[in-house]
Amino acid sequence: MELIEKEEGEVLKIKSGGELGPIRVLVVRFSSMGDVLLTTPVLRALHGVLEGDVEVHFLTKVAFAPLVQGLPNVHQVHTIERATTEVEAALKAIGFHYVVDLHRSARSAFVKRMLRKDGALSLVVDKRNYAKWKLVRGWSQELAGEHIVDRYLATLAPFSGGPGSSHWDDGGGLDLPVLPDMVARGLPKNFVALAVGAAHQGKTVPVAHWVEVAQALRKKNWHVVLLGGPDDLTTGAEISEACGPRASGMMDLTGRLTLLESFAVLSVARVLAVGDTGLMHAGAAAAVPMVVVWGCTAPALGMGPYRPGGSVIELEPEGRKMIEGVRRPCSKLGNRCRYDRPCIETVSPARIADALETLLSQIEP
Repeated sequence: MELIEKEEGEVLKIKSGGELGPIRVLVVRFSSMGDVLLTTPVLRALHGVLEGDVEVHFLTKVAFAPLVQGLPNVHQVHTIERATTEVEAALKAIGFHYVVDLHRSARSAFVKRMLRKDGALSLVVDKRNYAKWKLVRGWSQELAGEHIVDRYLATLAPFSGGPGSSHWDDGGGLDLPVLPDMVARGLPKNFVALAVGAAHQGKTVPVAHWVEVAQALRKKNWHVVLLGGPDDLTTGAEISEACGPRASGMMDLTGRLTLLESFAVLSVARVLAVGDTGLMHAGAAAAVPMVVVWGCTAPALGMGPYRPGGSVIELEPEGRKMIEGVRRPCSKLGNRCRYDRPCIETVSPARIADALETLLSQIEP
């Protein structure tokens, strides 16, 4: 095995001979749904920037394992429920050459230290948290145009063939695993999917807004399918009930599907309406036309749809402070709003419905 290094030990490339086995790389990203999906270009890139046979392993939480299991460029997925000690022995037994830390937390640092004792070299993402902090406070807009996937890919810069080389960035978007067949669910032939949930209140479109949007779609004779997790059961029921007895033309699937089943449903929707959530990234990967509703977060943070395969209309709050022409977010995660009226409420139902109508008018019936 030949190890090529730069000054001060920065590793460029590792080559392995056939008798020495493959290069083994552990990629670490514990959560969330969207963040795990956003790592998939890195999983592809590793097979381009490393020479010879490459085994890419992935470490994540149990709940997010289905997002990367079965991807052709992932050899094995390792999971934890709560602590990395659950997989310590199994990871040490594999013999990794590299750890690519795309989470950058105390938990992922423990993994790096543990495997470093056996010779594994670490590459750690620069999340640009200070730049995000300055953006939230209105001090600068230096993140403009830089997506988090670009930061993830930049983690591989120590390898040969840095940014701009043909095998560093293949020009593709996000990857989804093989999705289940949802024929048995009896989905309508033509429908609009509304993803009604979000992890934080500042990203959650109000129920009353969704009701108006659903009613507008039904008046145009579009079927509506509601998507969301177990926490969105009440929201789904409220929307269906408000749309009329038995909610004709409505299908409420909130809390009734697995992650992959939700992806399968949105992948066959005519259009998806969604907030800044993991389903937005799944929609981008599935090439579904989307209306994305932003609230307390903003595309400037670098977490918008990454190379979406379908048309996208992004709706941002009105009357909110700008920095150099770019809207200033209230928080990195959408868990805080600086205004008396929450940002997400300023994106009116009429704007959402009009944007959906625009996209639907572009699609053949």
